[in-house]
Amino acid sequence: MKVILIIFFTAIIIVGCGEKKLEIKPDISHNEIKIPEVLFRSDLSDGVSVLEARTHKAGDNVTVFGKIMGSTKPFVDSRASFIIGDPKKLTSCDMKEEDPCKNPWDVCCEETKDIAAATINIQVTDANGKVLKTGLKDVNGLKELSEVIIEGTVAANSSKDAMTINATAIKIVK
Repeated sequence: MKVILIIFFTAIIIVGCGEKKLEIKPDISHNEIKIPEVLFRSDLSDGVSVLEARTHKAGDNVTVFGKIMGSTKPFVDSRASFIIGDPKKLTSCDMKEEDPCKNPWDVCCEETKDIAAATINIQVTDANGKVLKTGLKDVNGLKELSEVIIEGTVAANSSKDAMTINATAIKIVK
């Protein structure tokens, strides 16, 4: 925060003295926690399905394609974490004609066991492996029902029943 204030006041002084304007481009930030700019990329290639990604083991690098869905609240408040589901296995309610579902990303018409088997938790961690204490919802357009490609590593605490990927890159497909 101090660095931002120093840069801000330096810019005011430079502009106020008639000097050339200083353009400041900070990292993408949300809730005052910095999210690395390199996290959001457009050059990721197609990933494997969520079901295929779930066959990987802790420590494996994986690139996975999914859709943000699988829960009423797929984004974790104040944490850089969300859920993706396999759109070939789960159908979000927005894909069903005349479905009155209030939260189409909750896949409420699917069986609980199918949701558990076809979803993965995605998280962004710091250098110490701790999940960033900031939400990712609406960052760079990331929202419920977004189709994404995630590149990362299967987290050490993952199991065949509950998988987590530590994301190193996110591409929003649509």
